[in-house]
Amino acid sequence: MTEYELPQKWGIIIAIVFIVSVFTCLAIGKTLVLGLSVTLAFAVLAVKVHGVPIKTSFLWMIQGIWSIKDIYIIVFLIGINVAMWISSGIVPAMIYYGFSVVSKVYFLLFAYLMTALVAFFLGTGLGTLSTIGVALFSLGMTIGMPPGILVGALMSGAYVADRLSPISALVNFTLETVGVKFKAYFVRTSKVMIPAAILAGIVYFLLSLKYTGHISEESILGYKTIILEKFQISSALFAVPFFVLIASFKGIKSAKVLGMGILISALITIIVQGNSVFETLSFMFMGFKSDGTATFLKSLEIGGVYAMLEVVLIIMAGISMSTLYEKCGWIKPIINLVSQGSTNRTSALVNTGILSTVLNALTCDQTVGILVPGKYLKTFFKKYAFDEITLAQIIANTGTSLAPLMPWNVNAIIVLAITGVSALQYAPFAFLNWFSFPIAIIMTSGMFQTFKMFKSRPIN
Repeated sequence: MTEYELPQKWGIIIAIVFIVSVFTCLAIGKTLVLGLSVTLAFAVLAVKVHGVPIKTSFLWMIQGIWSIKDIYIIVFLIGINVAMWISSGIVPAMIYYGFSVVSKVYFLLFAYLMTALVAFFLGTGLGTLSTIGVALFSLGMTIGMPPGILVGALMSGAYVADRLSPISALVNFTLETVGVKFKAYFVRTSKVMIPAAILAGIVYFLLSLKYTGHISEESILGYKTIILEKFQISSALFAVPFFVLIASFKGIKSAKVLGMGILISALITIIVQGNSVFETLSFMFMGFKSDGTATFLKSLEIGGVYAMLEVVLIIMAGISMSTLYEKCGWIKPIINLVSQGSTNRTSALVNTGILSTVLNALTCDQTVGILVPGKYLKTFFKKYAFDEITLAQIIANTGTSLAPLMPWNVNAIIVLAITGVSALQYAPFAFLNWFSFPIAIIMTSGMFQTFKMFKSRPIN
């Protein structure tokens, strides 16, 4: 609810400061939290000049932060979960059994499908790329795969996590912001992603026929040996992720599902993998650590509460900024722009997707691209007989999907650091990310059903 009507030019000025601060942080290698803090400080002083007391601005921000308090707990639990699923051997087991078939399949197609599987259960695109993604990238490069195409395939699979995994921070943030349940969201989003995933799979299969290569048993055995030296591997470990998946579908709250998954995997870490209680607690807070020296083992050193602290602070800064904009009357013109530019159901979906994508492009992160349309376009969507689930699905398959393909995005910069391959090289080949946007519009707007009805009409 708007409490002040401040000049719109100041909303634009603050947005410019926001963009400059974020890009500066990226350029000098500093955390985005610094840029967001500078912007918030500038915004508070700017609105004070126009009659809004600093105390009032802080109260607004606190209200906004508190309004999504549950998501912070979930994000921290996800960080712990990632560390526990690695330390317990669940993720290493997925990788181990994947390596057992990699020499018998088309490599690019396998890389795409394997990263998608691991990402779905691990719940993080970057985490997937920095673990099995690194291993598959190394294998692919040894057999002459073009780096851009290879990372594009890995990217397509890995970022299934950020749109579909029940234990993804971004998925849960989307659900919390829009106000929908995971099961309904999963069903609706899957209907869009499955056709896009199949189409992308066909393209990677065709590319696999063109770019062939033989992976030596020695290379594969090397990775499997490293895993076996550190972890006790068994297919029985897969019971944990399947339990989490089933519990999520049954509608159990994310915090409870994650908590149960963490408890079980922590016990496995102690009893099966032989880590002490102290080591296990350390993994929970600081991420998994290995005493091995192999590069592959080092790539598994992710997760933990500490690693998610920056994510939580970015979410807090994003909700603080959006609340400030709402109270000052600066959100309404953005929503009006989308509304006025929409003349039918299809254009409403397209404009929502564009808004999410543009916000992600301007802020270098997916948070605001989820927050603004997810929070403020609900009434607009109802105007066109769309429900909140559709809104969540469109955001996921447009802005969230395309964000990692932007060279200046945080995700792309980290991928560059991991692989040495820039977004300019891999983005054209991240087919699932690209296909999701148009297919989401076609499947959701009713264009597909209209086309089927047209084809079914008798010809006179």
